Amino acid sequence: MPVRKSERLLNLIVMLLETTQPVTAEQIHRTIPGYGQDSWDTFKRMFERDKEELREMGIPVELTAVDAWDTEQGYRIPKDRYYLPDLHLEPDELAALWLAAGLLRMNDPGPARSALMKLTEGAPPPAEANLSWLTADMGLAAPNLSVALESVGEKKKVSFPYRSKQGTRSRTVEPYGLTHRRGKWYLIGRDEKNEEVRSFRIDRVEGAIHLTHPSRPGPEFEIPEGFSVQGYLDRPPFVQGSLPEKAIVRFDHSTSWWVERSQPWLRLEPDGALGATAEVEVADDSGFISWLLGFGEGAEVLEPPRLRELTRKRLEEICG
Repeated sequence: MPVRKSERLLNLIVMLLETTQPVTAEQIHRTIPGYGQDSWDTFKRMFERDKEELREMGIPVELTAVDAWDTEQGYRIPKDRYYLPDLHLEPDELAALWLAAGLLRMNDPGPARSALMKLTEGAPPPAEANLSWLTADMGLAAPNLSVALESVGEKKKVSFPYRSKQGTRSRTVEPYGLTHRRGKWYLIGRDEKNEEVRSFRIDRVEGAIHLTHPSRPGPEFEIPEGFSVQGYLDRPPFVQGSLPEKAIVRFDHSTSWWVERSQPWLRLEPDGALGATAEVEVADDSGFISWLLGFGEGAEVLEPPRLRELTRKRLEEICG
């Protein structure tokens, strides 16, 4: 079974951190799972990328002499530069940490409790941190969650069988974000087959989520400029559908400030003294017109002429 990048990096950190003397590249090649390639050149390229990534994360990977004669060099992570110094947290700050940990229901709270015990030098949690009646279950033990998180963080395409109303079929997705709503985890990304941004409930994945190209280095896509997971999920129903039409809407000054605050899925462009305009995807004419008329005289359809005419007719019906 291929070793995931996150597991390989973790094994590398542990090896370089716990070694008593610098470790050579050859030793790393032989020892760390995921580096067992036949080609030395392939290993070197992968190892160089991993070292750079660890250093970008602030982990000090040092290259130093293996022996006193400086005949060979190896790698290590000095503990005094890796571990946090004493943070000297105040009692109210420690209580806040215990309180935050108590609000989150975890499948295995052991590691979090152990970390907090280290920060508090073994002192027990305050009585007010016992919030078993108020804990939130974030579903952190959900299957496929770790792979989904890795794919979002590293911008890697994923493939998985997904169950929907139309049945189960294979999906290949460029994951833009991961979010938790109403007790469920959602992966939001561009479905390659439909060429549309969709949301996928993690618990509707039939089987496992796999990285589509696990050995391919670097990011595999770019997230569109201005994309927001929150904004995408807050979109009204009329923009969610196949083959949407583009509409241009102008909001006057008295309305645009409220639109900017209440409609985070919209991107407003200033339009001088006239207010601001926004491009809106319309998959349902009736829903769009009802939404637009909710802004009263503060909103106007500029394009396309078809939607502008439908809006005019709807206004005439309302006015009798």
